[in-house]
Amino acid sequence: MRHVSLWKSHTGRYVLSVLKGLFCVGTGGLCMAGMLLKLNFSAPVMIWLMHGLWSIGAFTAGRCAGFHGRKHGILTGLYCAFWMSLLFLAGSMLMQEEFTVRMLVRIGCMLCAGTAGGVAGVNARLTRPPY
Repeated sequence: MRHVSLWKSHTGRYVLSVLKGLFCVGTGGLCMAGMLLKLNFSAPVMIWLMHGLWSIGAFTAGRCAGFHGRKHGILTGLYCAFWMSLLFLAGSMLMQEEFTVRMLVRIGCMLCAGTAGGVAGVNARLTRPPY
C-alpha cells in the first residue's frame, strides 16, 4: 500500500511550506513582542528585526519546499516568498496600513531569502527518504 503525502503534490508542498514559514514568523513575532516589553528598542531597530524575521520565514518556507521538491530550487523559493509576500500585503491592507518603501524593502528581502532557501533545500543532503 502506498503512503499518500501532501508533500508529494505541488500545491500541497507550497501550501504546507508557506504555513511553516508563517508559523516561524508568528512565533518570532511573539518573541519580539516579549523582547520589546523587556528591552527598550528604538523603532528603526524593530523595523529591521521584522525585516529579518519575515526573511527567515521566507527562507524556511523555500527550504522546506525545496527539500521536498528536490528540483527547481530558485523557482520553488520564489513561489514560496511570493505567496508569503502576498499574504503580508493582504494583512497590511486588512490593517489599513499605507503602502511605504519599507514594505518594498521587506518584500525584496523576502524574495532573496526565499530564493536562497529554495536552493539550500534542493541541495540539502538526504539522510533518509523524506516520505
